[in-house]
Amino acid sequence: MRCSVLLILLLSTFLVKAQTGILTGNIVDEKKKAIAGATAQLVLLKDSSVIRSTTSDKEGEFSFGNIQFGRYQLRISHVGFAPLFIDSIFFREERYDFNLNDLELKAGGAAQGLKEVVVYAEKPLIESKEGNITYNVGESALSASSNAGELLTNVPLVTKDPSGNITVKGKEPKILIDDKPVELNLQQLQDLLESMPGSSIEKIEVMTNPPPQYAAEQGGVINIVTRKGRVGVSGRVTVYAGTRGEAGVNGNYNYRKQGLVINITAGAGYNRTLGNGYSIRENTYKDSVNHLNTNNNYNNKNFRPNLRANIDYEINKQHALNFVLQYNQNGLDNGNLTRYQNFNRFEQLYKLSQRNNATTGNNYNPNLSINYTFRAKKPGNVFRLYTNLLSSTSENDRIFYQQYFYPDQTPWYDSTQQQFTDNQTNGYNIRASYDLPLQNKKTSLSFGSYYNVSNSHIIVDANSKGRYDMNFRSMDSLSNNFRYHQFIKNVRGSVKHVFAPGFSLSAGANLEATNTLFELYRTNSDTSNQYWSLLPFFNFNRNWVNDLSMTVSYRRTIRRPGINEQNPSIDFSDAYNIRMGNPDLEASLSHNFDLVFGKSNKLFYANLGLGYNIVEDIFSQIRVLMDDEKTKITWQNISGRKEYEISTWSGYTLAKKTRINLSATYTYNTYNDYDKRERNYRDGGSLSTNMNANYTLKDLYTTTGSFTFNRFANPQGKVRSSLSMNLGFQARLLNKKMTVTLNAIDPFTQQQNRTFTYGKNFTVESFSAAQSRSYRLSLSYNISKKVKKATHLTPKKKGPQLPNK
Repeated sequence: MRCSVLLILLLSTFLVKAQTGILTGNIVDEKKKAIAGATAQLVLLKDSSVIRSTTSDKEGEFSFGNIQFGRYQLRISHVGFAPLFIDSIFFREERYDFNLNDLELKAGGAAQGLKEVVVYAEKPLIESKEGNITYNVGESALSASSNAGELLTNVPLVTKDPSGNITVKGKEPKILIDDKPVELNLQQLQDLLESMPGSSIEKIEVMTNPPPQYAAEQGGVINIVTRKGRVGVSGRVTVYAGTRGEAGVNGNYNYRKQGLVINITAGAGYNRTLGNGYSIRENTYKDSVNHLNTNNNYNNKNFRPNLRANIDYEINKQHALNFVLQYNQNGLDNGNLTRYQNFNRFEQLYKLSQRNNATTGNNYNPNLSINYTFRAKKPGNVFRLYTNLLSSTSENDRIFYQQYFYPDQTPWYDSTQQQFTDNQTNGYNIRASYDLPLQNKKTSLSFGSYYNVSNSHIIVDANSKGRYDMNFRSMDSLSNNFRYHQFIKNVRGSVKHVFAPGFSLSAGANLEATNTLFELYRTNSDTSNQYWSLLPFFNFNRNWVNDLSMTVSYRRTIRRPGINEQNPSIDFSDAYNIRMGNPDLEASLSHNFDLVFGKSNKLFYANLGLGYNIVEDIFSQIRVLMDDEKTKITWQNISGRKEYEISTWSGYTLAKKTRINLSATYTYNTYNDYDKRERNYRDGGSLSTNMNANYTLKDLYTTTGSFTFNRFANPQGKVRSSLSMNLGFQARLLNKKMTVTLNAIDPFTQQQNRTFTYGKNFTVESFSAAQSRSYRLSLSYNISKKVKKATHLTPKKKGPQLPNK
């Protein structure tokens, strides 16, 4: 608490008012080659005698600082090129930082006195259109001190569930980078986003109504669009440490020169998580009732090195290649201690034991992507080909030591078990798309296809130590050896027609074939499944001149079970709760109907969404009580459910550079009478809320606050989570080369989850708490050469002068 108060006092000392602005940019020719020595002039429109002047360096970069508020014209000129004038750049208290990338000068025209005049169309930092959201990261010079993971938390509708999954309106989206799908697991994705500097991002797009090639994704799409970067070499080094035990270092290298962009990010992070919990279970049998109470604590450690190398090569204006190499590793060392107490119906203790679990392991995840893009001379005529190679190796060793006691707590006997798991996974993905605009300029066609292959070989060896000879013997019933294969084929087509500006209709369909195969070596048997899925969609959009919009959409989407849900290996780390997958799971299809109303302008946006989903063959984790007082937890298909959804997201830009974003989604699930009667399923609602605020103190200091609360419903109960909070202060020092960030994570309360499960003949109340409170300090240093400062031109007449930077 003292640290929290000190942090708040520290932040309050920097609350100063911004009175001047900054403008940065870079100048290139039509081949994207930097133009050195170009003249950049900033002219005050209300008094053209007030002029700031500078020249671009060898990388084409220039900068103006300490700009008094007002409307300006930017003039760019160079010998042999037509001058470029950009009008109406408005510096004010609400918006005083501008970053203009790739200002393109066209060859010739200067001798004839020709010039190009562009009226600057200022974008708001956050836009909302047709139910989709765009966070214009590139519009603010403040993005240089953030990473992609931090920026995502500022985007409405985007939250993280208790497992760390990124969700949009409660569902997991497809993640894209530069329109290319990212085929990574959760941890790889987190490492990637946290290592990607915000300065490399132009914008983040959240598509609740995704493009045709991703229309079948239940959670829509998040597309992170990177900018090419300025010509030359730059880099960044970051180190951080926190009071919870976390620490890390990462570095970034960028190179750009005439069609070639190289970006390399590498680093490593260490974190430790401590926690505890309890559970109370009541078992009801025909002739008796008993209880199982548990208490536990855990200590989990992870070490995660990572590397990402990205190369973009533009052969010419029509042809471009992209190469991405990604590597992630996770070394884990986890410990868990659980105490079990069994009580009879008279509340008398009749069983007592204690189980100590130790887990060590390593996961290695390399993958390679090679992508090709062809752009015809006709705008919008684009062919894309994506290829992705995946590989993963996982080694997991677990030891379970359980001690049994008499009710008076005197020792009885003990047992030791081992479970070694080796998982080898590989696969590849090929995806192609072709967009074709027709001659009428109102209709466009889109076609595509993809083929995805995933293979896993999993070997599980379980052993138990003998009570008398102390030798380990194989436990065949808990061991496994199998191969898993999944093949997905997809073809699609769609058409979009624009009836009038702001009035369009699109429709299409995906046709998919999915094949899965289990080769079970221990039982010498195979399990396979094949199914076809037709996934139609349509989207109607209407925008009016008063910034009011309406979107009506329908999508039939699919959620496929993967190896995590279908793995038949038995997890017996908890002696009283056995977990396993289900190889016979079927895919879940759903009909999704959405209606979204929106209103937006430069200072605010507001949206209201209504949704109705019919979900078929849902697969979810279901718990069943066995005769031996154990519960079996496995994935099962259930009949289906109906979902009623209401969501809202809005953002406001207030005076003094204050931005507030609010979003909330509530979904109510209903099940049929059979499931309620025979399986004791319950209707219930899920709530996800997010609020974040950003207050900028000049262009050097920024304060942020993020607050989330979630409540999740499942067929057998509900999960409640506590409020999570992240408060931060960021300062850029040493002429903006060094960034210092101080974060207070959950300063007032720790992360907690309370779960209620209601089975047909049992009830469970569980509680878990993680020591999430941390005060984290990070230092970043930007490696780049100094941009030439602006100078004055002698005014033609007397007037107010602007100070040099």
